[in-house]
Amino acid sequence: MNEERDFNQRNIDEFRANGGKVGGQFEGFPLLLLTSTGAKSGQQRVNPVAYFDIDDKIYIVGSSAGRERDPAWAFNIRAHPDAGMEIGSQPRRAVTARELPRAERDRIYAVVAERAPGFADYETRTDRVIPVFELVPTS
Repeated sequence: MNEERDFNQRNIDEFRANGGKVGGQFEGFPLLLLTSTGAKSGQQRVNPVAYFDIDDKIYIVGSSAGRERDPAWAFNIRAHPDAGMEIGSQPRRAVTARELPRAERDRIYAVVAERAPGFADYETRTDRVIPVFELVPTS
């Protein structure tokens, strides 16, 4: 767990230092920083998350690279949907996370998989339905 936190922190620091750009495996991929409230701890958590701008709406996908469990941030925003997002060098904006119902999720996930084929692969690695959330600006 500490390895993953260290990895995330390096990417968060790089994101903030470079106006939202991150190198390595994320180079050229649209990332945002999601600030959520821990479902159990109540503490603020920041995670770099891939995002997709589809029809002028921002979506994030709880793929967890096809693991059998949703990422921790998904549990957090289900428990506390009021969150924050940072895109590029823009200051953090307040958002409400809305988990998509199945039919809408399936439509959006198809677009995601077309744009980023790795997400189609993630879906084949797990039996769970990979959740998709819309981040709706609140201000």
